[in-house]
Amino acid sequence: MDRTRESPTGGLIAFVQPFGLRDSSGGGRILRALLEKAPVPFLSICTGVRPPAPPPFGREVHLPPRPYFGRLEGTRFARYLRWIAEWRQPAFERALEQTILEAGATAIHAIPHGIDFWLAFRIAERHGLPYFLNVHDDMRYNLATHPRLDFLMDRLAYVWQRATGRIVISEAMGEAYSRWFGRLPYEVITDGLPEELPEGARPRPANRAVVYFMGALHLSYHPNFRVLVEAIDRLQIRRPDWQVAFVTRGSRTPTRPKRVPVEELPYAPEAEVMRDLERVDVLYLPLPFGEQYRWFTRYSLSTKLVTYLGSGLPILYHGPADAAAAQLLARYNAAIQVHALDADALSRGIERALEEREQCVAGALRLARERFRLSDQRARFWALLTGQEVSAPNA
Repeated sequence: MDRTRESPTGGLIAFVQPFGLRDSSGGGRILRALLEKAPVPFLSICTGVRPPAPPPFGREVHLPPRPYFGRLEGTRFARYLRWIAEWRQPAFERALEQTILEAGATAIHAIPHGIDFWLAFRIAERHGLPYFLNVHDDMRYNLATHPRLDFLMDRLAYVWQRATGRIVISEAMGEAYSRWFGRLPYEVITDGLPEELPEGARPRPANRAVVYFMGALHLSYHPNFRVLVEAIDRLQIRRPDWQVAFVTRGSRTPTRPKRVPVEELPYAPEAEVMRDLERVDVLYLPLPFGEQYRWFTRYSLSTKLVTYLGSGLPILYHGPADAAAAQLLARYNAAIQVHALDADALSRGIERALEEREQCVAGALRLARERFRLSDQRARFWALLTGQEVSAPNA
């Protein structure tokens, strides 16, 4: 039954996703931002196999599709553990249904990172509950090796056409899904920034270039970082009187510069990241090159980008030109962009980011205020889920 125009009647909303509210991933960060100070009761149902950390607020239960096997999860045998989840799927669906009904849920919100989004939709259909689909990443990226990927993509199209509401992480994703699955109203909702943002670029000491990267450093970023450290060394050679340095937060670099110091800081809460920004000069935003990553780069936006936009510091984007992030940044002249694995071009990109910092930061702050205020993200999210009228340009 197509319920795209039905509205929730109010009450508790069940959130189904394979990570917990305290998860350090972008998905965890987005969910925390949206659910903090929620206007209605909610239950977070974590369907990942690894037990989540205790939530920072609200109610959360862990409902794994199969047992967690500890060290075995990181070996080559992990691929076979998926079949245990397949074998247990009917029992898992019954447990998920019981959890949702016993909580008294009057609506379901699900993020498609596995088959649980489809099982949650079947439960919603059986019980006449409104269902909200929220896509953070295309499954052809985050489930690229899944043996049932074609089935899951078919189910995603089915759910897109029948959900009560659709949420995507970028306009690029919403438009692509509209072309592929059917043009229906959708909302673009992600992480957000506070009301108070810098008025302009932060002051910068003369003759200093401290490049900063925060967040997880995926294997796909390693080619970018190998070029980056060479670019930083070249910058120091070209500018011997400058204080050049490289700082990371939450990850270790796969290779290190030979001529400049590197500081590798551990993962830390947002408040600590904000203090980092007081002593750095350029924010490095990489995305992987190569067609094998197109389902990620062309349609997803990282939460790192949102933080960078509100920082008052120039952004150095290093990735493909057709990425969703690249096109959004270009629209607002919000970053210096380098679209090749070229150390010399990247080194000069760092210099340009410092030379054109006022213009870059002005564009970034304009983008932040127009598209990424947390109050706006929350208002549109909860208006959709609680059945209020939403006026959005893409709906």
